[in-house]
Amino acid sequence: MKKIIFALLLSVVSLNNNYAQEIITNKSILQMNQLGFDDSMIIDKINSSNVNFETSISELSKLKNAGVSTEILALMMKKSKTKSKTGIYYISKNGDQNRIQPSVFSSTNSNATAQVLVSGMINAKTKSQLPKSKSNNILKGNKQEFIFIFNPSNVDNMQTNQGNQASIFNWWFRTATSPNEFALVQFKVKDRKNIREVVTGKTSSLGSTSGIDPKAALPFSIEEMGNNKYKVTPNSLEPGEYCFIYQGQVPEGRTNQAVFDFSIEQ
Repeated sequence: MKKIIFALLLSVVSLNNNYAQEIITNKSILQMNQLGFDDSMIIDKINSSNVNFETSISELSKLKNAGVSTEILALMMKKSKTKSKTGIYYISKNGDQNRIQPSVFSSTNSNATAQVLVSGMINAKTKSQLPKSKSNNILKGNKQEFIFIFNPSNVDNMQTNQGNQASIFNWWFRTATSPNEFALVQFKVKDRKNIREVVTGKTSSLGSTSGIDPKAALPFSIEEMGNNKYKVTPNSLEPGEYCFIYQGQVPEGRTNQAVFDFSIEQ
């Protein structure tokens, strides 16, 4: 009997957690409209729930053409102005947005010394490495979509107290204003060493450069969604290990030793 009661309690907790985590999206509004919910019911649902609306002109046009009222669209636009947490998110197959936490490079190396010893000339690459041969962020399918959220005017995460991870790992999205300030690159995986590696600089007898070689950067399209929010869609990516890495100006006192990594699986 105790086991049955315990199982029922677990079920109730699970249902409550699922309800608490419900997020109303454009898809939710479309579903409610198609099911015949009247405007007052949809408005009440929006006002009583967490929301994550896409309010670009193209997305609003789709809802308008599907019969969603102007009053609901206006409320969606109002709600979308509520501050969102800055960062990079990937969109899963069911439409959920999953935040990508930055991964810190474990080490860098350069073969400059070996080049000098062998040929007397420097023509070396600086390689930055991440631990593990596969990212914790696993994306599946042939098409990937990401959401970039910036807030350059936001001062609420600017605390510098110890233990405030947001202040350490979120400066990119207060400094940058567009996904164009990030490069998308593919890692070279070294399974035997259990690492992923990317070239982040070059040195020659003429001097040195840092950052991603433009030839190695992979193309992606950008759709502005309003309120410092952008949808980023890479060109077709083959299965492998990838990352977005910031290439803009680094604020004084900061170092750019982290990337937003993910793995593509079929």
